[in-house]
Amino acid sequence: MRRRRPGRMAPPGVAMQAVQAVWGLRVRRLAAAVVSTVVTLGVGTVAAQGAANGARPLISAVTVSGVPGDYTVLVRGHGFGGSTVAMPYTGDVANFRIGDDAQPGQEWGYAGDANPLRYLMWTPTKVEVGGLGAAPGDALVVGLWNATTGRGTSWGGNVAPVATGTPAITGVAFSSLGTPVDLRIVVKGSGFGAAPVAMPFIGDLDAFSFWDGRAHCGSSTAFSAGGGYFAAVPADTVTLRYESWSDTKIVVGGFRGSYGTGCNKIETGDPVAVSVWNTADTSVAGPQAARRGVILYGVPGN
Repeated sequence: MRRRRPGRMAPPGVAMQAVQAVWGLRVRRLAAAVVSTVVTLGVGTVAAQGAANGARPLISAVTVSGVPGDYTVLVRGHGFGGSTVAMPYTGDVANFRIGDDAQPGQEWGYAGDANPLRYLMWTPTKVEVGGLGAAPGDALVVGLWNATTGRGTSWGGNVAPVATGTPAITGVAFSSLGTPVDLRIVVKGSGFGAAPVAMPFIGDLDAFSFWDGRAHCGSSTAFSAGGGYFAAVPADTVTLRYESWSDTKIVVGGFRGSYGTGCNKIETGDPVAVSVWNTADTSVAGPQAARRGVILYGVPGN
């Protein structure tokens, strides 16, 4: 399945709330934790591209302001490039998207989405949009690409207030045995709960999902893998090989199922995210949190 992404936000009357892209994010109980990063495929090739096109885009901070159901999001960083449309603009573009883990199947601002955004500003260091239909506490994932270079970046964070006493993600690492299908994902933290099924396991789980926010087949929909989503939306056709699961560590050993068909593949520069729910959860609609990650290993052979 291709899933639009995945925030609950500040109550009315709160003028502004900052959500920083930082290490050590907190995952909320009864909902999802999100770690976002950028996939790098083929280390040598990427280095050459970087020299020719400049440094990859990077989101350093995101600020959310406004009221539930109509939030303004200010994205700061560098390498965003110029706008592809005249500002201001209301609608969708092909190089920006916002998803919300509390609303699987919904997404804002990307070409073909049913939920447009008000694009207020786009410069190489700032992007500001309005009209985000999130709510207090929702976990957000932002995907952004430089339209000239095609290189992308992502950000994960939640809108205050964040519930206390929640699980936490303290680190995420990606590596590969040589091809993208064997992408290894290690998520560390606490409060993930006991293994939901006997491990190892190949298939979909309600308490985990991998998401790639950039489609490569002309579609607005995103590629996701390994998620069951508590039956809120159809389970992913791309499955994952879950190697182990404990309250503090999850290890995934690669993609299975329909990986490699249609949009279902990762490519250089894709912004990606990992979501984790506590295995005691029964719905996607609980408190959530998100955290920025850094890809430490390239995926050679592609």
